[in-house]
Amino acid sequence: MTTPDPGSDGPASDVVLLAHGSPDPRHARDVSSLVCRVAAAAPHLAVRAAYLDHHPPSVAEVGARLAEVGDADGRGPVALVPVLLTRAFHVRVDVPAAAQVLAEASGREILTTDALGPDVLLARALEELLRQRSECQVVVYLAGSSRRDAVDELVERLRADLIPERRYAFATLDDHLPLTTALRQLDVRAGVVGVSAMIAEGVLRDRMMRRCAERGIPFAAGVLADTDSLTRLLLDRVDAARS
Repeated sequence: MTTPDPGSDGPASDVVLLAHGSPDPRHARDVSSLVCRVAAAAPHLAVRAAYLDHHPPSVAEVGARLAEVGDADGRGPVALVPVLLTRAFHVRVDVPAAAQVLAEASGREILTTDALGPDVLLARALEELLRQRSECQVVVYLAGSSRRDAVDELVERLRADLIPERRYAFATLDDHLPLTTALRQLDVRAGVVGVSAMIAEGVLRDRMMRRCAERGIPFAAGVLADTDSLTRLLLDRVDAARS
């Protein structure tokens, strides 16, 4: 896991991890766990979560808290990290809107980072989830998006970065990359395992597991929030924003 910069001995820097949100409580549980992992890896950062939808705290609520902290401690800019895998609608539209709300509510400068993908550390995170699996063929399942170009960008980067010891095919929950098409690229008789490119548990990952189970395909345990590589990636994004 990434260790903090030993030169960071000033006041704690504020970081907001901006997640999508879900009506499923497992999503918030896993994002909260991710906040704790990032904070433990970099004690000089004050890390919080905010959500675009479904449950608190909202961006405005986190902004109000940051205003109180800023008044008390005179802290500087806030790093806003979208906990989103592609440069799709939420990153293009919702994240800039959230940054504006956060700036207005906090009275602080907001440094918005890139989305988490594409990045080689997402491949490393998936490999962490697959460490306990012996299968040499993998279906990487993604949520999908109306911005298919953003999904294709992520898939091509993963295809290039994932270790060659396994064979990979990619599927999405929408009709962009159907599971049936992905399986035709693999030899199902030789054994296939599914793995989700999802930050957190929830209804979408459940749907991925069901679709694989219907075809007799086991599913790797865990989500990206469980991995050291995702923690490293988040800290890389924060470092880039602060540099």
